[in-house]
Amino acid sequence: MKTGIGKAHGKIIFMGEHSVVYGYPAIALPFRAVEMTAKITPSDCSTTLDSDLYQGDLLSCPPHLTNIKLLIEKLMMDYLPNQHTHVQVTSSIPAERGMGSSASVACAIIRAFFDYLDQPIATDTLLKYADFAEEISHGNPSGLDARLTALDQPLLYRKNEPITPFHFQTPYWLVVADTGIPGETKAAVAAVREGVDQEKITENQPFSDALHHLGKLVTKLRACLVDTQAHNRYAELSSLINQAQQDLKTLTVSSHALDQGISYCQTHHVPAKLTGGGRGGCYLALANNKAQAEQLAQQLENNGLAIKTWLMPFAS
Repeated sequence: MKTGIGKAHGKIIFMGEHSVVYGYPAIALPFRAVEMTAKITPSDCSTTLDSDLYQGDLLSCPPHLTNIKLLIEKLMMDYLPNQHTHVQVTSSIPAERGMGSSASVACAIIRAFFDYLDQPIATDTLLKYADFAEEISHGNPSGLDARLTALDQPLLYRKNEPITPFHFQTPYWLVVADTGIPGETKAAVAAVREGVDQEKITENQPFSDALHHLGKLVTKLRACLVDTQAHNRYAELSSLINQAQQDLKTLTVSSHALDQGISYCQTHHVPAKLTGGGRGGCYLALANNKAQAEQLAQQLENNGLAIKTWLMPFAS
């Protein structure tokens, strides 16, 4: 049987959430601990979808899967008109956690379609379809998730500017913790927009200032990481991370569960911030070494501050 397979990993935004939508830079990292796989095979009478969230005819997809539904329909119309396929999606990426699950499923499906067609896929083509799906998911996305998932490198990204991959090495370790509460990216993006658009300067200024400051923090962060002495700059990195979280709280995109986990880390002298759209989802902490990371991850789970944690070296 003819088969097409496509894979895509997750991502974490290290710094620059929300401000990236307003033209400021953001830094994001591939998160290879989690992965999405799509498999496409022929179908006789209708196009169907099989995933953890829905199994059945594509036309009957629930509203929260509209991005997948319309993406598959567009790919079918562009490349397989008057044909039907069965699309199977398996994932270890938790949905609505700021790990780029929507971009990852889009990239995996697109890659699977082109594999099914026995055609190579150019990066710009992959991004064109991924952006189409992301706009349906998030309204006004930055485009960062799709680019990070497609390129598989740490990225400095600024909207409407060339993407800048970069490399860095540190001895530090990241702990990524899942609050167990779905994030609300679309609502968070809308809330920031509402704050920025307030008529009174006393109401919009805190939002504008926080976005501007986040942009400055990202610039300082990249300079820190590419420095050959990055392994000696833990204190500076810690300060940048904690300041970023304060800006995100000003933007109203944090949550009680996020604040609890982040405060626990900070109380134990480990910098932490939310990652992704916010209002739920995940947060990250930067440990000084692997042993500290392992201990912190265990403590977060034991204290009910995370339903799951992942560790990764903080390096490209």
